[in-house]
Amino acid sequence: MKSASLCLLACALAAQTPADLFAADKVNDIRLTFAPGDWEKLRATYLEDTYYKVQFEWQSVKVANIGVRSRGSGSRNSAKPGMKLDFNEFVKDQTFLGFKELVLDNLLQDPSMMAERVSFQLFRRMGIPAPSVAHVRVFVNGSYHGLYTVVEPVDKLFLKKYLGEDGGQLFDYEWQSHYSFEDLGDSNETYAFFKPKTNDKKPDYETLKAFIQTINSAPDEAFAGALAEYLDANRFLEYLAVETFLADIDGVLGDWGMNNFYLYRRGASKQFVFIPWDKDVTFGPMKRSVWNNAETNVLVRRLLAIPAYGAHFERSLQTVIAEAGPSGGWLDMEINRIKAQIHTFAALDTNKPYSTDHFYTSIRDRHEFTRTRPYAIRAELGVR
Repeated sequence: MKSASLCLLACALAAQTPADLFAADKVNDIRLTFAPGDWEKLRATYLEDTYYKVQFEWQSVKVANIGVRSRGSGSRNSAKPGMKLDFNEFVKDQTFLGFKELVLDNLLQDPSMMAERVSFQLFRRMGIPAPSVAHVRVFVNGSYHGLYTVVEPVDKLFLKKYLGEDGGQLFDYEWQSHYSFEDLGDSNETYAFFKPKTNDKKPDYETLKAFIQTINSAPDEAFAGALAEYLDANRFLEYLAVETFLADIDGVLGDWGMNNFYLYRRGASKQFVFIPWDKDVTFGPMKRSVWNNAETNVLVRRLLAIPAYGAHFERSLQTVIAEAGPSGGWLDMEINRIKAQIHTFAALDTNKPYSTDHFYTSIRDRHEFTRTRPYAIRAELGVR
């Protein structure tokens, strides 16, 4: 009987791929079945990270005994919990479509319910690795609990898919108030907020510290050459241009210090790659300065002081504007397409902390952003 069940699961999985889970043309259903009382416990203790055994179902695929817990920082909520799904929390080496874990984002911080999805798409259109995101209807113990997004994890599968390798060192940057690449000395412990996600038994803090110390200590005349050992500066500035276009208040140049990114040191070199994460609060102030917080970030300040890099950043902003398109361009049309896909399910989501009218107003604001933001950036740069 056990082998027959495993065969059914394997056959179902063979017919599905991660591309099906993150398909852009439909809203899938994810069904979670908790033991009696466990869902209520998770909601009552939503500030805790306690895992509960749950049966997971997506399309024809059922996975038993996965771990589900509340997740998020500012987005934690009892009415509509964000959730981390860990497929091998209780069953060693269990995966789903190759994933050890997935995130279900409760969309609490974004009344349009689409900012992260379109933001990551824009990163990828600029050739920058970024997670796939798809909207899903989440059912808990048979009842519709709301519209969520399922977010592709940044893990070895992601690294292999987007960077063609997974043997380097991946760090998840955990927010520290107003930290912006300052040198914190030689102790590994002072950099523990760069949390190792691969090689966690022996993480490569030595290269990370050397990178940060180079950012701080390399002489101005040698800075570009010294930094090149650790960073492709042009690619980083292109990453920064996407965040800047999106008026991201909680990214590398966030208003409370750096936030929401991974750092990956490539396996065959000392170079780091920035990977974006958690873009629920993009589409910020439409006239946010392109130089906002640039002076307080050591890396950005020193790069932009070099004329060639400052010029590349400004050109990259123009490229992002062209990629997003004018009113009626790609970004505008994508907002409309996703709205048509999700609006019915958003209206039926009674656990969202904002009204359905606010949902529609927020989408109108996204359209206004696509019309206004390019003009604000070009005006600040003094170009047409």
